[in-house]
Amino acid sequence: MDTIFYNGRVHTMAGRTVSALAVQGARIAMVGSDEAVLALADENTRRIDLQGRCVLPGFVDTHMHLLLTGEGFRRLDLRGVRSPEEIVARGRDYVASHELAQDEWIIGYGFDQNIFDPPVLPDGAVAEAISSDHPVVLDRVCGHVGAGNAKALALAGYDETTVIPGGELDKDAGGKLTGVVREAALDQLKKASPRLTQERVEFLLEDVGARMAAVGLTGVHSDDLAAEGTDWPTLKAAFDALEARNAVPLRLWEEWETPRPDNLRAEILSQPLRSFQGSDWLKVGNVKLIADGSLGARTALLREDYSDDPGNRGIAVYTQAEMDEMVALCHDNDLQVACHAIGDGATASFLAAVEKAQARDPKPLCHRVVHCQFGDRTLYEKMAALGMGADVQPAFSPSDAPLTPSRMGERTGESYAWKTLLDLGVVVGGGSDCPVEDFAPLWGIHCAVNRPRSHEDDTPFLPDQALTVEEAVSLYTVNAARLVHAEAHLGTLEAGKLADLVVLAEDLFTADPKTIKDIPVDLTMAGGRVTHQR
Repeated sequence: MDTIFYNGRVHTMAGRTVSALAVQGARIAMVGSDEAVLALADENTRRIDLQGRCVLPGFVDTHMHLLLTGEGFRRLDLRGVRSPEEIVARGRDYVASHELAQDEWIIGYGFDQNIFDPPVLPDGAVAEAISSDHPVVLDRVCGHVGAGNAKALALAGYDETTVIPGGELDKDAGGKLTGVVREAALDQLKKASPRLTQERVEFLLEDVGARMAAVGLTGVHSDDLAAEGTDWPTLKAAFDALEARNAVPLRLWEEWETPRPDNLRAEILSQPLRSFQGSDWLKVGNVKLIADGSLGARTALLREDYSDDPGNRGIAVYTQAEMDEMVALCHDNDLQVACHAIGDGATASFLAAVEKAQARDPKPLCHRVVHCQFGDRTLYEKMAALGMGADVQPAFSPSDAPLTPSRMGERTGESYAWKTLLDLGVVVGGGSDCPVEDFAPLWGIHCAVNRPRSHEDDTPFLPDQALTVEEAVSLYTVNAARLVHAEAHLGTLEAGKLADLVVLAEDLFTADPKTIKDIPVDLTMAGGRVTHQR
């Protein structure tokens, strides 16, 4: 054997707990007792005495933005700002402290106007006050509403006559653009910025991949082929280069974001790979559709008005006919769909399209709702009947719970219904949507189990929907594998499966649930190779 772990608590997530595990090459050779596993060792075997520590299958984040997260460590950071004036101050400091190339884009990310007093969206004037020499984009924490200065709007080709399907460009009383852009209009604005090069993609994969391995991640389902990301040939070339020097930090199932049928045909259907095809490290994942916006921006599509904004039901990015067409194109071409749907109106529209596609041509595709924050039992039962999945973000609980009662009123009681979804048989995966939330899986597991009401108040929010520790861990292991049809190779610790695992300093199954988020990650292994060791 290459490596043997012994004298520990190896939670296989396959119905048993053992004390030892052996790794040969990229795969698990045996799990069992210390005596049986250690008998496989020779003088070249690396023996790791766990000293009672906990071993779990490697964590997989089922929805995030990997490259955007990496870029976020170097961009204008707007998280925690309390006013438009503070945005301007941070922006000017950023310009003064960075040697920016001529016409280099300044992209600021992470503001939340709900903590401003008054809670007004920053507009184009705020972006202009940072710089008029560079294109400036201010991106809200949700990524669904933002603002651009005059130079950015011009590069995107925007003027008062511009119409973007599925998006909005705000205008003042005189009909002039304010610089505020929403949904597809924001995506189009960001798409005008330069795409990432292969060299940059390789750097980001190694850099942010190491950070993610340090919190126990061995794989991610990521949306990087989007407005400000890269393209498939560049991403694949970067992975090929990393694989050639055995430097890939984690597995990637790449989501392919596409806004319209023309994009889908030109960018995805024209290439030969379909969902879950590729190398051991990089595979095509889902086609990503965005059906609505976010709760914080009041652009999530609801079936009834926002309780605190009568007359507003959010933004529908697609008509029902358009949604039906997009889902049918993907389904008929063996491409699994992951649809961003926060509001119950968006979820209902997506489910109707999936139901039509499956009725016409039944396939074992686990089309899934990304976020799935608001709905009701009828919608959730339909998801289960259609064999669908849900990508939930447990860390949204402390971030969104303070807003939800005012936005949703009595409908709050059926929101963030993770327990109901699991009980009904929906395949539920756990993600972070980072950079929106912290990508540490133990923070997500903590939120799934404890459901803190806010980042300052740890009393439970809708405690009936709290998960057990085992259920919460399954979101990032067993179910993460099921969502991409990889359960034959990943998700549990069993002989023959890939050696993707994480060693924790404490056993989270016996620890105080309130301390789960603080348990150190001692070691992470992906494909038999140690990617992090504390």
